[in-house]
Amino acid sequence: MSLPSSAIRSLDGPTRGSLMAVVCSLLISVTSIAEARRPDGRRLLQAEHSHDQVSPALEARMQQGAEHNIAMLQARNELLPLQSGTKQLNGLVWPLGPVPGAGVDWHAISGFVDLDPAFPNQVRDYTCSNRSYDTAAGYNHRGVDIIPWPFAWDLMDASAVDVLAAAPGQLIEKVDGAPDRSCSWDGPDIMNYVIVLHADGTIARYLHMKAGTVTTRPIGAPIAAGEYLGKVGSSGISKLPHLHFELRRSNAVNAGTIEAFSGACNTAPPANWASQRPYRDSALNRLSTHSAEPEFPTCPDTIDRPHFKNRFVAGDPITFGAAYRDQGRGQLTTFRVLRPDASVFSSWTFDVAEEPGTAEYYSGTFWNWNQTLPPDAPVGTWTFEATYLGTVSRHSFTVSAAANTVIADPRGLIGAWFEPATSGQGFDLHWLDGDVLLVFFYGHHDDGSNLFLIGTHNGAPRYGVAIDMAMTETRGGRFNALDPAAIRRQPWGTLRLTVNNCASARAELTGADGNSVLSLQRLGRTPGLDCD
Repeated sequence: MSLPSSAIRSLDGPTRGSLMAVVCSLLISVTSIAEARRPDGRRLLQAEHSHDQVSPALEARMQQGAEHNIAMLQARNELLPLQSGTKQLNGLVWPLGPVPGAGVDWHAISGFVDLDPAFPNQVRDYTCSNRSYDTAAGYNHRGVDIIPWPFAWDLMDASAVDVLAAAPGQLIEKVDGAPDRSCSWDGPDIMNYVIVLHADGTIARYLHMKAGTVTTRPIGAPIAAGEYLGKVGSSGISKLPHLHFELRRSNAVNAGTIEAFSGACNTAPPANWASQRPYRDSALNRLSTHSAEPEFPTCPDTIDRPHFKNRFVAGDPITFGAAYRDQGRGQLTTFRVLRPDASVFSSWTFDVAEEPGTAEYYSGTFWNWNQTLPPDAPVGTWTFEATYLGTVSRHSFTVSAAANTVIADPRGLIGAWFEPATSGQGFDLHWLDGDVLLVFFYGHHDDGSNLFLIGTHNGAPRYGVAIDMAMTETRGGRFNALDPAAIRRQPWGTLRLTVNNCASARAELTGADGNSVLSLQRLGRTPGLDCD
């Protein structure tokens, strides 16, 4: 809506002023709205990136191994009794952990059970769509593939994602020790896995685990829902670390596959989830900051190079990353980068629809935007924030002043500093009038007796520049019957102190008791004083 200039002129002075103030406010609001910005890099999780296959030979080995153990347990009278007519797969729990983070929040589903027995290229998932796959050799995908996303190889190397039992039962087969870095359709036809028998005769298969991580529980052990079974890996015929979770009606040869997700093409499944996730479970998995654009491997390379970085120096380049699952066109994300005082450093919006040639949905996406921090960027904790589908996500990173920058107010560094690895010793820092630094060190001699050191330094401190000072040891003090005349001060050695930022420093002690290097952290801050 707009008013003609004559109408504005006809208003009295105060009203006209108020109206102009509103107009100016609206103009400021409009100009402050974040503008769309295309990403500088991307990684799209295509379905074929994570395909797997269970060959007829492997299928036979799994079935025969489980059958042998079932017979053994029966002979020992250790097989848990089957409860015919009892639905044991009512209320499946999510088979990845821990909570929160990798496995629960950082994941993507690339494919469900193929309910169409025909092949090839004739697939039907539980919603009657085509989010599954088959092969020309006659393999119809029989499970749900859940991928740690993003940086699946990096998460696998860190053993960050647990495989958990989705339902209670009895351990009837497990294999460990197979190579776990398969990234090919021609990978070794062996894998690490666990098979659990449920009380109603159905079985669950947990496939492609990382070598050396399969549960140590013995065959026949009872398994509780949510119990640890192993770690996600990429053993067997697999193109990316993931869990292939598969349910069968029994352990018999060619037993029917069970799809636990309920939908238009699977209206009455014999299993269900305690809380079924939406078919398109759109979410922002993870925000991250990096020193450079992440590098995703292409088979046969299996090394992620994410270049994670959460500590920066003013003037550094910085890459902002956002990873999604089930991201769709028309879903707008608003990004903001906030300074320590919560003011906006930069902001932008993004919609996958703005990228040419993109599909309606992707199971997993990763986008990054590159920026450079200004040389005078305020030091402290910054925030990378995103608002997506009504949910706000945040990631924190710190910025330190560039080396050789004068610390504006060194009184903000006053307080206790310690190294977490050796928390029985530490420093008290004090700045007196002018630029006089007073340092106390509290530690121990090798025999366990107290070591108290004191030192001083004159001169303005700078970030990243070492301060050298002589340290003196004090002895003779006591709590009761203190005699000042008994206190002795003798040269001990030197301290080289380097303040990195308001929260971290490096201390190098060299003296009569030897050498020690401590990576210091602030224990607390003095109210009203802040070096930021």
